[in-house]
Amino acid sequence: MGLHIVICPDSFKGSLSSPAAAEAMAQGVRLVAPDARIECIPMADGGEGTAERITQALNGQWRRDRVHGPDGAMVDASWGWIPAQNMAVIEAASACGLNLTAPERRDPWQLDSRGVGELLRCALDHGAEHILIGLGGSGTNDAGAGMLSALGVRFLDEDGKPLIPSPDGLKTLDRVDFSQLDARLGQIKLICLTDVDNPLTGPTGATAVFGPQKGLAATDIAAMDARLAQIAKCIKAARPLHCSPDTLGMGAAGGLGFALGAVLGARRQRGSEYLADLLGLDSAIEQADLVLTGEGALDTQTAQGKVVAEVIRRAQRFEKPVICIAGSVHITPAQIKTLGLWTAWPLCGDNVDIDAAISRAAAMIAERTAEATAAWLDASSRKD
Repeated sequence: MGLHIVICPDSFKGSLSSPAAAEAMAQGVRLVAPDARIECIPMADGGEGTAERITQALNGQWRRDRVHGPDGAMVDASWGWIPAQNMAVIEAASACGLNLTAPERRDPWQLDSRGVGELLRCALDHGAEHILIGLGGSGTNDAGAGMLSALGVRFLDEDGKPLIPSPDGLKTLDRVDFSQLDARLGQIKLICLTDVDNPLTGPTGATAVFGPQKGLAATDIAAMDARLAQIAKCIKAARPLHCSPDTLGMGAAGGLGFALGAVLGARRQRGSEYLADLLGLDSAIEQADLVLTGEGALDTQTAQGKVVAEVIRRAQRFEKPVICIAGSVHITPAQIKTLGLWTAWPLCGDNVDIDAAISRAAAMIAERTAEATAAWLDASSRKD
């Protein structure tokens, strides 16, 4: 039958989409195993590329709408529509992504997720009965208040005055009014696709873990965490929650997981798991001799629902070796083995910094894939 290699990477954020990364890896394999049968299954985990991959797999249509970005400026946000299922596929990052705000303007106190709510309304207006929402890559940390505001929820001070639904705008929040919440939300099936297990607040919550990545000063972490707790408390006082803010995944996307899951009753599923099932990854891996995956950074968060961890989990069922090509590797060789990888090969290192790796991502992924595949082939031949 010959050598069969399955290639299933995530995107390399800041440089390549998952389909582009898969093609670069395939080029690398061809350099050392030109006769190999190569099967590319680009992946996603709820963040960048998720909506597009699902829409393609389900033969859907790609749509675009104008919504508010995290800083209030209008942005063009894309989403998928699956006519056969009356299903919309949304990426939160398309409306409140970190990349939509210039680095010098990334102040989570002033940013909100209202554009995500506007995309939900667009989907409802289109007749959606099912909505999938990918929650990776956000630049906001507002507990989903902005999204809820766009769906009709009002955040009020003690005088009944409506407040801006950003963390700073909600500093005088006294109560929350759900009387104008879009009634259509009660008639649809909502599913959140996440790649993290963090609760809303606390030492492993949205603010403490992800706030600094979004521009939050270390000295503001405690105050921001308290603000999210206060928002959640006021929401709970106005409307019974479907689950606790401490539930796993409620801290996804700066608390959008809480607004969708605890407040609106969305069901949570790992994005990488959903994609793997949808794309038939198990069947492909079962027939493979070697599995290649990849991501921008292999680190301690990889095991928490990322694509690489999901690929490893499925490959272990069939006792298939997995190699990871990563932009950078931040775990030890022992941790790499514990994770379940045969090996991991970084782009960075040997006088190659992150900027250089990003600028030459496709070529470097091909080079590293060739090296890693050659090493595996050599080890396999010696074992035989």
